Amino acid sequence: MDVHVIDYKNISVNPEVISKITKIDPESNNCLREIDNLLRLDQSIAALILRVANSPIYNRGNHIKTLPVAINTLGVMVIRSLALLALSRSIFTQSKNELMVRHVWQHSLLTAIASQAICKELDAIKEGEEAFVVGLLHDVGKVLLFSHFKEKYIEVLEYALKNNCTSAEAEQAHLKINHLDVAQQAIIEWKLPKYFGDYIGVNLEHLSSDQKNDKVQKCLAAANSLVKGAGIGSSLWDQEIRKNNLIALGLSSDLSDYLIDDAFMQKLMENEIYQQCL
Repeated sequence: MDVHVIDYKNISVNPEVISKITKIDPESNNCLREIDNLLRLDQSIAALILRVANSPIYNRGNHIKTLPVAINTLGVMVIRSLALLALSRSIFTQSKNELMVRHVWQHSLLTAIASQAICKELDAIKEGEEAFVVGLLHDVGKVLLFSHFKEKYIEVLEYALKNNCTSAEAEQAHLKINHLDVAQQAIIEWKLPKYFGDYIGVNLEHLSSDQKNDKVQKCLAAANSLVKGAGIGSSLWDQEIRKNNLIALGLSSDLSDYLIDDAFMQKLMENEIYQQCL
């Protein structure tokens, strides 16, 4: 089946606004004004940014009422991440199906947060924001497929969970199309930066040596494996399998033990962004 049968425009936020925000130069003297102008074109994004700016982690007891103050409070890079979060949320939360919510939306959100956290653990803080963004969107193809084949896609998801096969394999077998190809096409349709294609619509369970050397890719793959292993995005995995998968990506034994501990997953779920989006 051709990926062009998917309607990539059927979402509640404006992909063109998102695309322009991702391309703004944070070093530009006019970047804050450009962001302000763009945010006013999409109420969904603006509302999310104001809500996050007023969360305890940012507002320091002061109620923030306007976009310019919110932009100054959060900064360009956080605004960029939140704009993409608004895009992903607008797509993912169209479904009220429990399987989709847990294994696709919650999986994607936790993968984004975990990707950023793992970057920090690996002293790759600069790459953390990028890892968060691609973590949010890495499974966007699944939701686009669901939006077109609702009943069939739930059957695909149930099949993958029951038979311990990848979603792409189950999709290809039942729908003759898979979420990896759909996600790659979404990047084109939404005019997102081309380098997103290095991370979104990629089989994260079979990375090449070069991909493992890419810090963002490595952290994204580790986060994806970690969250799936916890039973969010897959059936629950044995502890030893979870640890071995992380070590295979190049993480140390000690760091792998830390990440697969229940306390780390609990910390992810207590994250301010996760709580805001539930």
